[in-house]
Amino acid sequence: MPEKSKEIFKEIRLTTEEAQRWIDFHKSAYKEDMEISGKILTESPRWSIIMAYYAMHNISKLYLAKVHNIKISCQDVHAQTLFFISKYVKQEAERLIPLLKKAKEEYDAITSSSIWIVPQLLSKGRDERSKTQYYDISKAGKSKIELMQAAQYFFDNFMTPYIKIIEGLL
Repeated sequence: MPEKSKEIFKEIRLTTEEAQRWIDFHKSAYKEDMEISGKILTESPRWSIIMAYYAMHNISKLYLAKVHNIKISCQDVHAQTLFFISKYVKQEAERLIPLLKKAKEEYDAITSSSIWIVPQLLSKGRDERSKTQYYDISKAGKSKIELMQAAQYFFDNFMTPYIKIIEGLL
């Protein structure tokens, strides 16, 4: 009998006692992160992108908990979240494709032909958050207006579509 391939990360299931607290926390956190990201966009574009990514990250953890009873914590939380979103998005194809079509109507940046856009959005969010949170030569010397435009683009074309898609799966 062939050996089952081992997954990179082990699934940790939420206990009955912890599940609702975990879900409530991440539901509140993603909404707060999204709200703050919009409020600080002009004052601090850098932190706006960071908060927008954390909205994406927290709604991903909410989805994994609420729909699949998976808890993401400890070391490598961002990599774990991306891993499990990629894994479970395949199983949601039937529900996901109409959401992608709707998102495409609202956002030209999204193509309905691939369900892989969901983990790609989260991955891009993580990359942009890292580039923004830490020193990145490509952002050095940019004017505040350019940084605000980049933050607005990220907000409109990555965070907002991702949040709408995952909310649709919830």
